Amino acid sequence: MFKQVKLVAGQVYRTKIKTPGFWLIVLSPLLLPIIAFLIGFMVSRGESNKPTRLAIVDNSALVKTIKSEKLLDVSLSEVTTVDSAKKKLKDDKIDGYLVASDGQYELISSSDGAAKFDENKVRNALTQIEMTEKASKLNLKAEDLIALQTPAKLTMKTQSNKGETSGGDNKNMANYFISLGTGVAIFLLLSIYTSMMAQEVANEKSSRIMEILLAATSAKIQYYGKIIGVSLLVVTHLLIYVVLAGVASIVLKGNKVVENGLKLFSGVDIGFLIITVLMVMLGIISYLVLTAIMASIVNDQSQVQQVVQPIIYLSMIGYMASFMSSSMPGNVVLKVIAMVPFISPSLMPSRLAIDYASTTEAIIALVLQLAALVLVAKFGEKMYARNVLSYSDEKVFKQFIHNLKK
Repeated sequence: MFKQVKLVAGQVYRTKIKTPGFWLIVLSPLLLPIIAFLIGFMVSRGESNKPTRLAIVDNSALVKTIKSEKLLDVSLSEVTTVDSAKKKLKDDKIDGYLVASDGQYELISSSDGAAKFDENKVRNALTQIEMTEKASKLNLKAEDLIALQTPAKLTMKTQSNKGETSGGDNKNMANYFISLGTGVAIFLLLSIYTSMMAQEVANEKSSRIMEILLAATSAKIQYYGKIIGVSLLVVTHLLIYVVLAGVASIVLKGNKVVENGLKLFSGVDIGFLIITVLMVMLGIISYLVLTAIMASIVNDQSQVQQVVQPIIYLSMIGYMASFMSSSMPGNVVLKVIAMVPFISPSLMPSRLAIDYASTTEAIIALVLQLAALVLVAKFGEKMYARNVLSYSDEKVFKQFIHNLKK
């Protein structure tokens, strides 16, 4: 039996992976971020070729200090009067000018220019200059000023029912982003692959190929073969993204956005990541089993959406609840449904990420989902065998209820 299931799964996998439709499904979500990155890259290149031009009005000491200390990444110049600065700004010879008067500063920039000044960087630079001047007046040494500016050393740890863990905001933020991504990924993958599963069964049934297949093999083999074949497509889909992410992190090494992303996710809790991955795979396979059972009722492609839609609605419960977890994590309803099979794969990772669920609760939810998968799969064997050769004209759900009673 195993060899036959493997044969059917391999046939489904090879047939689908060779189609342009599969690769379009895999690559199309990447187009938007790639285009956004290319636009940002070109803009940043354009900006780097033309540094922001700043003129300082009648203050040679300030120009010298900023240049010597390299406090601002701008092209600095000095003008004698405000009027000459305004003329240069109007003629697009500078992007802005800085006026210092009685310890106060005013930065005027052009609304027409492409170059923009970072207010925080300019303020920090001026604050540092003023601190140095005040330290000099107070006869403070350079090392004294450095000591005053040194931030306090703080180590963040999280104390919860899972125990004490380090990482603080970085770990929690990384876990939270992964949990949100999990909910979105499950919903999108289910939308794609439940339709693919249903179409696969409906196509064979409507064209009467199913009768030929069942003459050579059993309905049970076809049932499990198709579930495994489509599940392997999901795994391939996710692995492609993992490989591309790895290649991008190497090729784009040094890029600020990539470095910030790697820094953020360097604090990911490995236990959380393992549980999340297992939740995702169990959840997707469970929904594919449901789809295979429901799809066995349809007689043609026009009925596919009728059976897929309720499954998508079921997955949306966990998807929507995962977003609610951050705003009302202590809600009793959310706590209960986070343990419910078919909802837990989307909801439990988000609760685990914000420490409102323990690792033990997550493992219990995982075990319950596995048990539900086994029970539904066993129940589906008979339903699938009963339905794939049935060509009733009754409505899809009427047939399903009728077959449940048998």
